[in-house]
Amino acid sequence: MDKQTSPCGIHRLLLISMIFIPAIPLLISAAIGFYSFAGASKRFAVSSIRQAAVDRAKLIDEFLHERRSDLESFLALVPEQELDSPAMKGEVADWLRTGGQAFQDMGLISPDGRHAAYVGPFELADNDYRDTDWYRETLAQGYYVSDVYLGYRNAPHFVIAVGRRVGGRVWMLRATINPTVFGNMVNAPGLGDTGEAYILNRDNLFQTARRSGGALLARDEYTYPPQDEQLVTFTGSDGDEDYLFASARMNDGKWRLIVRQKEGEAFHTVVMAGYTVILVLLCGGAVIIVLALVVSRRLSETLQGHAEAVSKLESQLLQAARLAELGEMAAGFAHEINNPLQIMKTDLALLELTLKDVTDSGGNPEACAELQEIADQFQVQIGRCAAITREILRFGRRDAPQIQEMDLSEFLPKVFGMVQNKAQVNGIRVSCEVDPSVPPILADPGQLQQVMINLMNNAIHAVVDRHGSDGGVIDVAAGSDERGWARITVSDNGCGINQESLAKIFMPFFTTKAPGQGTGLGLSVCHSIVDSLGGELTVDSTKGEGTIFTVRIPGKGA
Repeated sequence: MDKQTSPCGIHRLLLISMIFIPAIPLLISAAIGFYSFAGASKRFAVSSIRQAAVDRAKLIDEFLHERRSDLESFLALVPEQELDSPAMKGEVADWLRTGGQAFQDMGLISPDGRHAAYVGPFELADNDYRDTDWYRETLAQGYYVSDVYLGYRNAPHFVIAVGRRVGGRVWMLRATINPTVFGNMVNAPGLGDTGEAYILNRDNLFQTARRSGGALLARDEYTYPPQDEQLVTFTGSDGDEDYLFASARMNDGKWRLIVRQKEGEAFHTVVMAGYTVILVLLCGGAVIIVLALVVSRRLSETLQGHAEAVSKLESQLLQAARLAELGEMAAGFAHEINNPLQIMKTDLALLELTLKDVTDSGGNPEACAELQEIADQFQVQIGRCAAITREILRFGRRDAPQIQEMDLSEFLPKVFGMVQNKAQVNGIRVSCEVDPSVPPILADPGQLQQVMINLMNNAIHAVVDRHGSDGGVIDVAAGSDERGWARITVSDNGCGINQESLAKIFMPFFTTKAPGQGTGLGLSVCHSIVDSLGGELTVDSTKGEGTIFTVRIPGKGA
């Protein structure tokens, strides 16, 4: 007689099979899902800190390059004969104000190594800099960005200096970078609770203070790997904490930007994924399988959302970088134009001296008068070109808003003059009328200039698209509305905008232009600027007839 299996044994076997048979694929699926997600999360954390280091290093390098360009532009615009004049101190003070908050002080160094003009809070006017490292490096290279040092003021700081050779002798313009502005730029938020960024020089001395400890000019005792590439990432322990590091070369290789974050925070998603898997395994059975599918789907959607967000952010950064490059190119063009203008101005002065000699010697009075009139016209046009280049230089800078009282009857014609020639070259009839009753407003001139130039350029494009080089009309007008606000209108008879596009016209990255011909940021930025002033930017357009953009800004007394 065969031995019979008891009901209790059968129940036990069924129970074991129901537990272990689903458990095997469940465990395998959980293990594969955990390690895949952990690997993706680690790669994402490393990619994020690498991108943060690249973006921040690029931002700082662009900041240093722009400050150097500012100093070179300032120094190049000064006539040679005025470099050692007493009025230069006022000129240096104007430069310091133009630089906004970026510069702490500024000084013009004569060829004998002493200040010809100094503006700042320290007693540095009589110091001799010929034996300093930055002075010798500037003589050798034409410019120099120093490490942080104490100097005569006995306080940590660093300088940017540029040189200009005049008659075989070198004049220098030196400016101290505001340590607060620079430190805030390096330590900007965005790296989580434990993330931090700081700069070291080749001797491992702090060039910016570190949030977790590390004063300016103190030595970082941590042993970093060699910077053989532009960007390196690594992990390591500093004290009792484990960190994820990213290191980027900057400032021509003299500095390295360190971005670090505690591994516990950087790989937080990996830890949370482990707890989630354990919880799922403890639930057991069919419910666990369903929940695992739901969680996997949600995790996948989360990663996809992160990937889309990163892709969108990269696209926006690319657009912003292109706009920054355009501003830098404009400033470079203005600088290059200033050089021949300076030569023309010098030659014109020589021409006027020669003309005076000919007049005094009894030359033909009528010819001399005609030549004098021509010379006067040259002087007017050179001054006009110089004014335009100054406006371009100021437009290319990215300073903090400087709110001040503005008279639109003086401001609008100047801005209108910057695009008038471009419109007339395209055969467009333009006009600018400002009602004397228009109230004064409080605004930043550079930002309002950006708004008006963008609206006028958009009008030119719309008119050219419809009329070509004949029949276009653009009218700019300013007055006051019933609330006592200033009202500025830019109207054209261009191609117009359809109703569907009107609803999205102020959205970032929306454009009606062909691919490659517009960023879609112009009107969005204009709307943000006007809104920050408490004003309104509206549009009224009919397809095939034209467009009217209206800017309303509260009057000073409204």
